[in-house]
Amino acid sequence: MNDETTEPDTQVEPAPVEQGRGAWRRRGSLRLRLLLASVVSALLVVAAAGVTLVVLFDRHVERRIERELDGHLDQLVSFFRLTSNGKPAVEGELSDPDFRRPYSGLYWQVEENGAAILRSRSLWDFVLAPSPQTGAEPAIRSGIGPNKQHLVTQYRHVVLTDPADPTRTRTFALVVAEDRAETDELLREFTIEAVVFLSALVILLIVAAQFQVSIGLRPLARLRGMVLDIRRGQSSRLDGSFPDEVQPLVEELNGLIGVQQKAIERARARAGDMAHGLKTPLAVIASQIRALEQGHEDEAARVIEGEVMGMSRFVERELARARISAHPVGRGLDLLAAIDRLVRAMQRLPRGDEIEWRVQIPEELQIAVHREDADEIFGNLLDNARKWARKRVTVTARIAGGRVVTTVSDDGPGVPASRREAVLLRGHRLDESVQGSGLGLSIVDDLVASYGGDLSLGDTVGGGLKVELSLPATAAG
Repeated sequence: MNDETTEPDTQVEPAPVEQGRGAWRRRGSLRLRLLLASVVSALLVVAAAGVTLVVLFDRHVERRIERELDGHLDQLVSFFRLTSNGKPAVEGELSDPDFRRPYSGLYWQVEENGAAILRSRSLWDFVLAPSPQTGAEPAIRSGIGPNKQHLVTQYRHVVLTDPADPTRTRTFALVVAEDRAETDELLREFTIEAVVFLSALVILLIVAAQFQVSIGLRPLARLRGMVLDIRRGQSSRLDGSFPDEVQPLVEELNGLIGVQQKAIERARARAGDMAHGLKTPLAVIASQIRALEQGHEDEAARVIEGEVMGMSRFVERELARARISAHPVGRGLDLLAAIDRLVRAMQRLPRGDEIEWRVQIPEELQIAVHREDADEIFGNLLDNARKWARKRVTVTARIAGGRVVTTVSDDGPGVPASRREAVLLRGHRLDESVQGSGLGLSIVDDLVASYGGDLSLGDTVGGGLKVELSLPATAAG
């Protein structure tokens, strides 16, 4: 068998672009930064709003209590008298019945010289703490009531002339008090309801922030998709309108892409010129090799043949790389159609019509390979199988891990495992009687490696040679 190869210069495929919602969780994610900033801002604003609402509600309750106490105090002052014999008295009942129900939470008390002289029935046997002496500014203050109630008290000083001694005035402190339990419960309930409402508001704000960030970053996602299309060869520039903040970046990228495309075209032209310039001299040298072989100059012929094979491999490799770099594969190549076309060509070659060609390839399989390179790869494999097969050549293909794995096997003598490495050496031929230059598998190996693929040799069940290679797949259609 007449096949050879050297260590290929593999072309490293670009790293796949991370996709999916998990992308925004990566360290340094712009989406994550914007979302965190929005969430922190929302939490701070809502927390400040919650504290403010609770404080305002508490102040409102305090003012309501103060107004109620003022009203009760006005009524108490209007009922307070000194009898004809100078005895203090409250002539009348205050309107709120709680003043008459023991320990109800609403109380009044009359003091003179710091001592309680009159008090409401609701105080029963309890005496409120003395109010400030005359001269102190009347105000709201706290105190302790019956059953350790927390009271809010209001007092007022009243100066009356003693009817029993008109030359004498007496000063009294009139005090009203109210239990804070009810208002404290209202404040607690309001705080709980405010926390629940504001928590729900925070959740809504987080959802809204995520939606807002997604809308804001949508142009970048669109730009990313367009760049990916360029990398895949499906587009040559970034088209369309973008927001003012993104448009300068788009213009700079288009400029960079243009510069790179021109550089690639120049490199491709140079590689093509070099390759085509070498082909004619190589053909002449090859013809001279055959002449030397016929003249029994075997040693000289082998030396020249080795150099020719090296130059041929170099030419084919550079042509393939030039095609790949200049025009990345866009739409995939239909593998079944390509193999069928090559099989028909093989059938027109010697022994081709005597061999049974079995092609078992799903119709939807497509490979990301240029047609010229696919013809070179599979043409060499099929031609090699044609030369060595006894009756049958089988071609199968399948998808594995996003790649198309193709197998070309024959029922020929095969290659012993101990000699497979030798088969892949440049110019090595197992059988000099079979026509060929020894470049077939070498060229195939180089081309497959250029696309980031792999090539391996093995045995069929019947002992023939099985060549398996993997190439990148593309979506059908």
